[in-house]
Amino acid sequence: MLSQLFILSSRGDTLVDKDYRCDSVKGAAEIFLEKLQEHKGDQAPPVLEVDGSFFVHIKCNDLYFVCTVKPNVSPFTVLEFLLRISNVCKDYCGVLNEEAIRLNFALVYELLDEVMDFGCPQNTSTEGLKAYIQNDPVLVKVDRQAGTVSSGLFGADHRIAPSTAANKPVSASRQEQLTRKNEIFVDVIERLTVLIAANGNIVRSEIDGSMLVKSFLLGSPKIKFGLNEDLSVGKSSHGYGTQVRLDSINFHQNVDLEEFDNSKIISIHPPEGEFTVLKYHISGELPSPLPFQVFSLIEEMEEKGQLIVRIKIQCDIPVKDYAVNVVCRLPVPKSTTDVITSISGAGETSEYKQNDKIIHWKIKKMQGCSEVGTKFIVTVGSCWKQSKLELGPISLDFEIPMCVLSHLQLRFLRVFDRDHSYVPLRWVRYVTHSDSYVARL
Repeated sequence: MLSQLFILSSRGDTLVDKDYRCDSVKGAAEIFLEKLQEHKGDQAPPVLEVDGSFFVHIKCNDLYFVCTVKPNVSPFTVLEFLLRISNVCKDYCGVLNEEAIRLNFALVYELLDEVMDFGCPQNTSTEGLKAYIQNDPVLVKVDRQAGTVSSGLFGADHRIAPSTAANKPVSASRQEQLTRKNEIFVDVIERLTVLIAANGNIVRSEIDGSMLVKSFLLGSPKIKFGLNEDLSVGKSSHGYGTQVRLDSINFHQNVDLEEFDNSKIISIHPPEGEFTVLKYHISGELPSPLPFQVFSLIEEMEEKGQLIVRIKIQCDIPVKDYAVNVVCRLPVPKSTTDVITSISGAGETSEYKQNDKIIHWKIKKMQGCSEVGTKFIVTVGSCWKQSKLELGPISLDFEIPMCVLSHLQLRFLRVFDRDHSYVPLRWVRYVTHSDSYVARL
C-alpha cells in the first residue's frame, strides 16, 4: 500500500500533496528533497530510504512524482503506478509541466482521488476515468502558431502543424466539444545510444524507436497504419532490396496484426489519451550513417599548466535536414581553476559550470553536411598527469526533426468510422533524439 503521493517542482515547491493513509512521517516532501540533494544531477536512485521510510520517485518534465511506501511494497509496481499517474495528468491537462499542474490543481486532486483508494491503486486508465471526472481542464497558454501550408508535388498542399498542436486535454467543455476538430497525431520517435572510441571506431550503436498516437477523433473509429512494404523483422532477415530492418518489434495489446505479415498493415481502435502503438529496437550496424562525428585534438602546455582542447563536430545528415538544440558536454579535471572558451559562430554559446566541472557548448541549429568547431583552454592547478586522464569523454544531446535513421515510414493512415461522417486531420511527425551519444578522447 502507498501512504502518500506528492508532486514537486524542480525548485522543490510542493504542487500537490495527497495523504491517503495518514501514517507517513511529517514533512515528507522536505525530507525527500534533502535526501535528493545529496546526489548530483539526476543520479539519485529511484528508491530512497530515510529512517525506515521509503521514497519512490520518477522525474518527468522537471516534475518529481513521489510516493512514500512501506518496506513490503514492490518498488517496480510503484514506479509503474507513478508513470501511469504522470500519463493521466498529461492526458487530462494537455501538457505536463509546472504551470499546467498549478492551473489544474483541482482536476489533479480529483484524478488522485479516483486512481487510488486508501493507498491501493484502482483505475489508471484515461478512458475509464473520464466518466468520473467533473472538472474541466484549464489550458496552458502557449505561443501557438497557426498551421502553415506548403506546396507539394503536382500542386498538392502539405499542411504543417506547430509542435504544440497536440498539447490538448482529452476532456473538453461542452462549448469546446462543438468546435473541436477531429484530429489524430502520430509521432515516430527514435532515441540513439552510441559509443565512439578514441580512434573513431563505433563501439556501440543502438536505436530504440516508438510510434506514439494521440487521438482527438469522435467516437472510437478503426484506424489503419500502413508501414514500409519492404519492412523485415529479425536479425536474420537480411536480403537484397531490404531497406528497413528491425531487430525486434512489440505492438500494443489492442493492435490487430491480421494484415501485418502480408501487407505490413496494422489496425487499432484507439483508446483515450496518448498511447504507444509499437516499439522497436535496432542494434549493431545501423541503416544510416551516424548523424554526428566528433573530432578532438588536445595540446599539452605543461609549463603553463594548461590543456588546449580543440573540438570539431561534423553533421552528416542530408543537407535538407537539420539538428536543433545541440549540446556538447566536456568534463574537465577536478583540479581545473579556469576555462577560456573561443566561440565565434552565430547561435553558439558556451558555459563552464564550476561546481560540476563540465563545459557546455550549445549550438542552436546545425544544417546537414555542415561542421562547427571551437577551442577551450583549460587551466589545471596540480596533479598534471592525473588531470589529463580526467578530461572527457564528450557527450552530445540533440534533436533532428522530420528524420529517423531506421527509415521507418507511414505509407498511409486511414480512419474508418461507420457511425460518424467527417474528414479527420492527420498529422505525422518524425523525430530523432540522442539518448546517450558519447565520444571518447
